[in-house]
Amino acid sequence: MLILIDLDGTLIGTVHPTWQPYRDGQDGYSIEQYLGQVPILPGAREFIESRKAKGDKILVVSDSHFRYVNPICRMFGVDNVSLADKPNTAKLMEYLNTHADLKHELDDGNCVVIGDTKLDIELGRHIGAMTIWFLPYIITDDIRDERDGIGDEMASKKMGPTFSAKTFAEIETILEAPLSNLYTIEAAFVGQTSTRAIRLNNNRYADGSYALIRCLARQEQGACDKYGRADKYYMMSNPERTQDFLKTLATGISNYINQPAIVQRGWDYFTYLTDKRTTVPPTKMKELFDLVETPVQKVQLLKWDDNVQGSLREQNLYRDRQAFLQKYLSIECPGGTRVDLTGKNVIVLDDQYTTGATAWHVIRKLKEQGVKNVLFLAMFQMVLPVNDDVVCPRCGKPMQIKIRRSDGHRFYSCTPPEYRGNGCGYTLDMCD
Repeated sequence: MLILIDLDGTLIGTVHPTWQPYRDGQDGYSIEQYLGQVPILPGAREFIESRKAKGDKILVVSDSHFRYVNPICRMFGVDNVSLADKPNTAKLMEYLNTHADLKHELDDGNCVVIGDTKLDIELGRHIGAMTIWFLPYIITDDIRDERDGIGDEMASKKMGPTFSAKTFAEIETILEAPLSNLYTIEAAFVGQTSTRAIRLNNNRYADGSYALIRCLARQEQGACDKYGRADKYYMMSNPERTQDFLKTLATGISNYINQPAIVQRGWDYFTYLTDKRTTVPPTKMKELFDLVETPVQKVQLLKWDDNVQGSLREQNLYRDRQAFLQKYLSIECPGGTRVDLTGKNVIVLDDQYTTGATAWHVIRKLKEQGVKNVLFLAMFQMVLPVNDDVVCPRCGKPMQIKIRRSDGHRFYSCTPPEYRGNGCGYTLDMCD
């Protein structure tokens, strides 16, 4: 395996501004005389030695200056690409193209990018590699860096890493069995069992109750590793979707809900966001909900108004989404029956997480009804777009990866103005 790993904040604890002149290679700031004082993060040296012993190839990819990076990498015994300008790929690919053995690992899909910021994840998505978002340190205000996303956990999660980890031991576990450490729905579609989810929010209230938001797969936009599942999200709306497809989705959901760490929290009800009258197919969520296997009692607690006008995705601003939800989505059981929710713990299933407007609306409505704890599960998290480096052979403009909604097939598009682009309309098939 080829391991492309960040330096500052990943192998060494040098994200504090006092190290900036050294990272920039400024005159008078030589790292050579301070190598013994470089704060190596716990487990970093052991991780490198362990992976090298297993035959992995390790390359440090750093934005810092070569006067700083080279001496530190010699200390670790690994090669490097410095001044990499992440997430741009030019400098990295120039290096890989002159090292056939490393390029071969990337081309075979046997590559992972490890780093602590959104730039590392975006770099990995650009080259189609698996990514591990790594946060081994405690974030403080004096190390935050808006430019690189240091300290911005949500920005890194929205970039859609394949995995996340907080220790090198956890990274070792992931690398030994990547498929069984995918997010639970992603794992289900490659025939594996996983209980991992994207952890977006852990809200604690003054009364000791909580609201959790979790996502079970990534709905990528543009370039990504091959385990992103935007194709499966679009297949949900295909009237010709198969029972086997729905069963695989339901298996991923069941695997997460039925793990001991979730079951022991003591959930009373499992519910879902119902389909609107205009939903295609009309029972998109109901069919899936019925297939999920769980000992938690299933009930319908949420309902869209029968006269919904428009859709949530048409509301571009968060406040407009909240107003739309307040008007059309409410707590309502079938036939006007009422379930006493006072002190109850409720799991909610939804198809997609984008801005979080739906999740927080539902949580607030349930709390108003006396619900104690809420676990909001979205099957797919919409992650940020990343453009590929493919250009149109006809007009030379950058092409975008598009996904055909009818069957989830990916293709390159030189998107024309009628579809909010500035291209010529040329399309090019691509291999998944």
